[in-house]
Amino acid sequence: MLVVILPLVIVPVLVLGLVGFVTASRQAEDEGARFLRQRENDLRLLADNTAIRDYFYNDRYGLVEEASLYRDEIRSLLTRFVERGNARQDVYLGASYVGASGMEIVAIGPEGDTAPPANLSSEAFWSSLAELGGSDYYASDLSEQMSYVLPIFEPLGATDRLFLGAIKLDFTYPRGEFEATRQVIASTFVITTIAGLTVAGFLIILVVGRLTAPIRGLSTAADRIASGDRSILVESGSADEIGNLAQSFNRMAASLGEQEEALRRRGDENAALYEIAKEITAQVSLEPTLELIAKRARELLNGELSLIALLTEDGEHFAVRAGSGDMRADLKSLRFSRGEGVGGRVAQQGKAVIVNDYARELPDSPFLPVIEESGWHSVIAAPLGAHGQVAGVLYVFSSTPERFSEDDLRLLSAVAVQAAVSIENAMLFAQVRGHAQELERTVEERTRDLRETNRRLEEASEHKSRFLANMSHELRTPMNAIIGFTRLVMRKGKEVLPERQYENLGKILVSAEHLLGLINDILDLSKIEAGHVELHPGRVVLDELLKACIRTVEPMVDAERVRISAHVPQDLPELSTDQDKLRQIVINLLSNAAKFTEEGSISVAAEQVEDRVSISFHDTGIGIPEDKLSIIFDEFQQVDDSTTRRYGGTGLGLSICRRLAELLGGSLSVRSKLGDGSTFTLTLPIHCEAHSDIPVAASARNPEMGVRTRSSRMKQGG
Repeated sequence: MLVVILPLVIVPVLVLGLVGFVTASRQAEDEGARFLRQRENDLRLLADNTAIRDYFYNDRYGLVEEASLYRDEIRSLLTRFVERGNARQDVYLGASYVGASGMEIVAIGPEGDTAPPANLSSEAFWSSLAELGGSDYYASDLSEQMSYVLPIFEPLGATDRLFLGAIKLDFTYPRGEFEATRQVIASTFVITTIAGLTVAGFLIILVVGRLTAPIRGLSTAADRIASGDRSILVESGSADEIGNLAQSFNRMAASLGEQEEALRRRGDENAALYEIAKEITAQVSLEPTLELIAKRARELLNGELSLIALLTEDGEHFAVRAGSGDMRADLKSLRFSRGEGVGGRVAQQGKAVIVNDYARELPDSPFLPVIEESGWHSVIAAPLGAHGQVAGVLYVFSSTPERFSEDDLRLLSAVAVQAAVSIENAMLFAQVRGHAQELERTVEERTRDLRETNRRLEEASEHKSRFLANMSHELRTPMNAIIGFTRLVMRKGKEVLPERQYENLGKILVSAEHLLGLINDILDLSKIEAGHVELHPGRVVLDELLKACIRTVEPMVDAERVRISAHVPQDLPELSTDQDKLRQIVINLLSNAAKFTEEGSISVAAEQVEDRVSISFHDTGIGIPEDKLSIIFDEFQQVDDSTTRRYGGTGLGLSICRRLAELLGGSLSVRSKLGDGSTFTLTLPIHCEAHSDIPVAASARNPEMGVRTRSSRMKQGG
């Protein structure tokens, strides 16, 4: 046996010694690699700071004060980094942020002090930074003093990027320390290997004789366990490893017996759960379903009482709906909220719980008197979930303390999952049956009502259009008078009126102008629908008309942030169209573009396409979501309430523009994307022919074009 054991022990020891020696050699290299990776991680961590990008963009756009603040933030960041790094070990010789031109914006020395900035554009590494990939960095040659430089880019698209500068770290590389560590570890492995061989040989010779008999006994016991005999008991009088192994064999045999019993019990439980699931799933009515669930849960856990409480219609309370066992009247009427008693805790936490002694564990429960009078001690409860929320609680009670176990908790939870599905199905069945009956009763009534309603709506629409078209003068004249007299009083009484009254007059004027614009929009739309709009074609020089409209809209925009321009070819022919209607469309589109463009540009371009002229209005404003393009030309439509609250509007401007464009024989369309601005295209024939037969329904409208500005409204109103 020695001939077999000695080589088996000595050879592995020698192999381990050799592996240890090789490992020691590699460990020094790994230590160096980890050291360099740590520097790389520090470099990338610094480069991720948002202050670098904020400084770059503020400096680029000439925001000197803001750029100075972010430069101070970068300096503070680099200072803390160097001081903390060198507090543990003097590693860092300096750190700096280098601008895109190669000049150091911030430079920090080894003591955390500010170093004089230097121009690094002539350094050998600088020219190679722009060619590096998105995550690559520059590393100097391995030496006692090294530098890492990571370029910082801002992505501009799929392939383009903007060079923001670079983060540079200077540090020392302790190669000598790593080499010394390698030698110490290698020596330790050699000594350990020799000592291990000596001790192993001595112990093998000493112990091998004592192993043979116990091992034979263990082998015999293992054979009997494999044949199915779990009652085997290995006897060993020693307290050494053989004795421990014998005891482990005995524990293993006992554990195998327990596991076989647990598997058998688990199989019985699964079979019972399957039968319960089939039985309760077959039910379709709610009350029988609840009664059956309560009964099967009580039987499965051998409890004395089971209850089911469901969420009430108010969504705040739970009420007992069914039970099985000896249930008192006060338990039948039990109601609770989340957090109250066992059921409230389950409803609040959304998980099953076990209470071994109700009085001891829930002394502050409002239901403690009822529980004590009923004689219950142990309670187990599981949530009945529906769509991620607790819709009910399933209880099982026992008069025996500490009656339920974790296995019971698992069983009840499994029953609760299936019960929740069955309860929901029963509720849905009842709802569907009720809705079907109600639907049958109301379909015929609704059909008759809809026919009568449609007839009345048609008559009302006709009367509305006729009334609004005839009321143009009666509504506009008094409103213009209010505006005129208000302006007159404000101009004449500015010096004599109290400041508060003068401000109130200003509010009256703004409200009157807004109301006049709304009246103008509604009357314009009504006149178009009623067919009362007359066209007066004439010669129109498009270049002059567009420039005049731009001059009208220019006061609405911030000239320093928004630029308005027009591009009309010199050879564009004159149009024969209604100049006032065309001006109304152009001013409306420009006004809305100005309203929704806080920064950027608004451009108008015209071109001839065969016998028609196409005029495009492009802005860099907020844009329109694609799913809203189908409604932007409908009356009284906005993309969402936030646009209306911020910019105002009734949702009539674009509808009127499209109707007028169609009256002029043309069309109005839109292309837009949220956040990328909008482009409206007006297409008109060079020679206009009246088109009075325009359909009432509009197609789509842009919320940002929902109303005209005050200037365009006043033009149309007066």
